[in-house]
Amino acid sequence: DFGAWRKPHCDELANPREGGGDERGVLEIMKKLWTDRTGSASILFIGLVFFLLLISMLVMEMGAVYENYYDAETILQRCCNSAVEKEISDAYRADNILHLDVSAGTADFKSYLASDMPDKYTVKINSIIGTATPPALTVTGTVTFSTLFHQYGFDDITFDFAAQSTNY
Repeated sequence: DFGAWRKPHCDELANPREGGGDERGVLEIMKKLWTDRTGSASILFIGLVFFLLLISMLVMEMGAVYENYYDAETILQRCCNSAVEKEISDAYRADNILHLDVSAGTADFKSYLASDMPDKYTVKINSIIGTATPPALTVTGTVTFSTLFHQYGFDDITFDFAAQSTNY
């Protein structure tokens, strides 16, 4: 007894061990495409390969864009952290009295950025805001870099950043 297994087009019970009738249809279509002499199967295959290559290139380029974004963001954050840590006055650090020389911190940030940021990035700083007590430095701006598709007329990638460093 096979219970409620019924063929959709008649009242007979279907045997689940026999499988459906669709496999023969798929096999016939595949056999027809395989023996096709008009060339449509090879054109279809070439189109499928081109589509897969295009998709894989897009995925790889998006990975490269994310890697560049993460690299630039990491360098900016490291420059901000280093500038704040270097320019905190150590005279009363043990007493938890912290003071930041904001102008020297700003100069250090720009110096670290000039030496650490690779040439493939264009950085535009919109603002550098610092407070002496509590020691904090916030830098905002934009970073621009090219992608592989720049040679085909696509625009460069631009993103906004906000690097913040506090020490208290």
